[in-house]
Amino acid sequence: MNWPSFSFPFGGWFFLSLIPLVVLYFLKLKRPRLEIPSLALWQSVVNDQRVNSPFQKFRRNLLLLLQLILLCLVILALMQPFISAGPETAEYLPVLIDCSASMSSTVKGSDQTRLDLAKEQIRAMIENIRGNGKIALFSFSTGGRRLTEFTDDKQILLRALAKVEPTHRASRLDEVLRMADAFARTSPIQRVVVMTDGNLKEQVDFELPFKLEVQRVDEGGDNLGITEMNARRSDTDSWDVFVRVAGSTAEPVFGELILTQDGKTVGRESVIASNEDSERVVFSVDSNGASLLQATLKTNDFDSLEVDNTVWLNLPETRPLNVRTSADLFSWQHALSVQSNLDMDTGESPSAPEYDLIISDSEDLSGAVAPIVIYSGIVPGELQDLVAVNDVNVDDTPVRIVDWVNTAPLLRHVQLRDVQIGQKARYADGADAHDLEERGFEVLVHGAEGPLMLQRRRGLETEYYFLFHADRSTLPYRVAFPILVTNVIESAMQRASLSEVVAAPTGVLPALSVTPDREYVVQGPNGETDTVRSTVNGLLTGVQADIVGKYDITDAGELVASVGTGLLSPLETSLRAVGELQFAELNVTTNESQIIDSDRPLWWTLALLAFIFLLVEWWYFQRMKTGIVT
Repeated sequence: MNWPSFSFPFGGWFFLSLIPLVVLYFLKLKRPRLEIPSLALWQSVVNDQRVNSPFQKFRRNLLLLLQLILLCLVILALMQPFISAGPETAEYLPVLIDCSASMSSTVKGSDQTRLDLAKEQIRAMIENIRGNGKIALFSFSTGGRRLTEFTDDKQILLRALAKVEPTHRASRLDEVLRMADAFARTSPIQRVVVMTDGNLKEQVDFELPFKLEVQRVDEGGDNLGITEMNARRSDTDSWDVFVRVAGSTAEPVFGELILTQDGKTVGRESVIASNEDSERVVFSVDSNGASLLQATLKTNDFDSLEVDNTVWLNLPETRPLNVRTSADLFSWQHALSVQSNLDMDTGESPSAPEYDLIISDSEDLSGAVAPIVIYSGIVPGELQDLVAVNDVNVDDTPVRIVDWVNTAPLLRHVQLRDVQIGQKARYADGADAHDLEERGFEVLVHGAEGPLMLQRRRGLETEYYFLFHADRSTLPYRVAFPILVTNVIESAMQRASLSEVVAAPTGVLPALSVTPDREYVVQGPNGETDTVRSTVNGLLTGVQADIVGKYDITDAGELVASVGTGLLSPLETSLRAVGELQFAELNVTTNESQIIDSDRPLWWTLALLAFIFLLVEWWYFQRMKTGIVT
């Protein structure tokens, strides 16, 4: 049994006001003036004086009793008594609120989302704050965000909680835990509470320095959604569009998938999917210019999550692949000349500032840039002290290729075992592959004495270094070389979105090629606008796309491009709740959240009783004054 506590115990000092009330009754003596026919009645006057003595007056004075009770009830109500719902809140308690897309799912027959249920639990926690308890609110989806500092101001916490809305992103727990850990370094945090639907990745890359309590809200209803959409060019003027649909329940759910191109319906298919068996649908679309596709899923029954029913995909305009090769790379030029749909530049200097692919025998590209750059016979300047390349002499041991990364895009299906090389790469004394990795290079082809091919990623660009010159080897005469060149072309076409494109998930829009150093207005599906300036290289990057839908990029009111996004998260669509999270050192069980009882205030009950006593007092003594004596 929990005894009542008081939110304002200092109000008890008002009980001292009982003293002047009683003193007033001691001093109060009102004798009526009456004419009496005999002194025999004087004895009653003497008795009246005795009754007026202390503690004798209480016996028959109902008005004093009622006023004492009334005053006590008012003072008790002023002290704000309550019955505690449980133990006191921790001194500093971070509360992490899951705002991922799955938190907006609903149950059939109810308008409440999972986030609404979580907010009810958190609201009860806030109402229970007392003593030294302080709460800080955080929200998270793919990233974390701090909503409030540690505070015991319930109004601040409730206002911040009211603004929390579900996002159109997947959930990721590790980043927001790192934010809470940063607060733990300055505040005495013993435990952290996570309010979620349990739709999280089981593996969490984080070491827990505090106790973690993961509370799950009730699961949502049945769901059917689009989890994948991409397109692959089938010929010059057509694309094969692939759309994958998945469900959240073991029982199959039926729906209809509609594909539109620039607002016109070009495909319609019936689909059926469950959490075990997804369905992949293929549409054939004709397009030799840029167009915008929209896939819309309509279900025949209740669907608890609407945000994963629409996905957008941009098809690029058909054009040749722009390739530049150095004038002296005859082997590469010959292999590329037999490839179709290429626009090749082999001049002494670049004729354009940008290409889709550059193959060079010098690190000086004369200002030209490309997403993929291949260097032939070049040792990167940053590695001159770690790797040396020399010609193979007659007495030297032949260069032997011992291993290569056959999963790399350029080396798929490429056999290098029999290739003979006329240049030998050696590590410097004490150097190895680990030293190259520390400088941002990955070894793709290993020789017996040193690396033969390297890869380095720089933002959106990828650089490949053949440390030997192709013409100083037998590679151009092996079957491996045309396969290697084909892989290079395919990688460049994918980077240029000329052979395969993938629908963009919510978060950040893919980079767009526009006029350099110019401001553009981006209008989202919710009508909000943002101004973004392009880079000096003519790229529009870093555009936030937090909502599923179409984003229009305009320049001085003129439409430049339209880009769409989708949720595209199999985890969010599945609505699956994990029972246990696996951290580096331990596992944390996700528990179903219990209804948190708020502290029950009693002041309004006491105030009501005081009002009732006031009415009783007024009615009783008013009746006494107006009564008729017979």
